[in-house]
Amino acid sequence: MKIIQGNYKEMQNTEPITITMGNFDGLHLGHRQLIERVISFRDTKHAILTFDPHPSTLLRDQHFKTLTQKEDKIELFSSYPLDYAFIVNFNKEFSELSVMGFIEFLRSIKVERLVIGRDARFGFRGEGTIQDLRKYFYVDVVEDLIFNHTRVSTTYIKDFIQNGDLTSARMLLNRQYGIKGVVVHGNRIGHKLGFPTANIDYNSYLLPKNGVYYVRVFHKDKWYHAMANIGNNPTLNFTSEKRLEIYILDFNKTIYGDRLNIVFFSYLRPEKKMKNKRQLIKQLKKDEQEVRKLSKS
Repeated sequence: MKIIQGNYKEMQNTEPITITMGNFDGLHLGHRQLIERVISFRDTKHAILTFDPHPSTLLRDQHFKTLTQKEDKIELFSSYPLDYAFIVNFNKEFSELSVMGFIEFLRSIKVERLVIGRDARFGFRGEGTIQDLRKYFYVDVVEDLIFNHTRVSTTYIKDFIQNGDLTSARMLLNRQYGIKGVVVHGNRIGHKLGFPTANIDYNSYLLPKNGVYYVRVFHKDKWYHAMANIGNNPTLNFTSEKRLEIYILDFNKTIYGDRLNIVFFSYLRPEKKMKNKRQLIKQLKKDEQEVRKLSKS
């Protein structure tokens, strides 16, 4: 798969392509059926078009939380026999492209066929419709994927994750939900309690709801079992900012600045305020025992 990324004006391609386009945040089962339809056509090359950063980061003027970042998308796209992945820099100029301006962009990269969902919109303020596209391209509309009488969407999956329902999220993502982050310096409270934790800078990833989780951590070509705490540290060292802290079982290495891949497997319990430090340590020991049981199952 050839990755073509940058300003839309600078993107070039000379071969006719069948393409699907969208944010593809999470690359869930609904997105996957679009890609599978693209690669079912044999008369053109196969491509996907997405945007970086997520349009909501610019359009909503906020730190928008996502299920995947650019490197995750590239990794997931690579699992399909796609010929091209176009990653457009989503900036003010691109966001204000007219309907015809957007169509001209698609024509400039030799799009012949579009595979899209029935609610697809494009161009400035989403004014472009499927009918507009059909004037210039063959358009194949894929019906929505339904789960529990609801259309599968990134927003729907985010609701599951934020409610701690990792099982439903896994079903719709076709994988365990995971994030990547860099280990940063904390206040070392965990060390003092006998549970040294790695504090994670999780950037713009969406975190599951506050609580304790069984996770697996990938660090330098090896997977480890671990316990994760998400929350505000209500017992000791309260913080208004949500934290992600990882206690890796049977691990004794200095990893500040290293990047970890953290995969969430099971929600154990909600975060709660303990009466004192002794009660907190007792609870952490129980959590560790539960994590060790799960690690063997």
